Amino acid sequence: MTQTKKETFVTGGYDTMKKPLAPHRKFIIEVIGENVKVNKYGDKLHSLIDDLGWEYQRMGCSGRETYDEICHLLGTIPEDEVYMEI
Repeated sequence: MTQTKKETFVTGGYDTMKKPLAPHRKFIIEVIGENVKVNKYGDKLHSLIDDLGWEYQRMGCSGRETYDEICHLLGTIPEDEVYMEI
């Protein structure tokens, strides 16, 4: 006998979209020059990464380097710059 695993949603949990996540999700973030093409999940992820920038000063050196690299990949900041000089 096989058991089906049932996902439950906890209000106020990690999901900021306030509804259960689909078991299969596809994130699309396509950077074309200065334009970014996204689907629903890609847009949410892009927005969360943007929001994370507010914590940049509190991040450790390694966290800031990783955040800068993510921003370079998304085209948010030029590759020869950092998000914020500290």
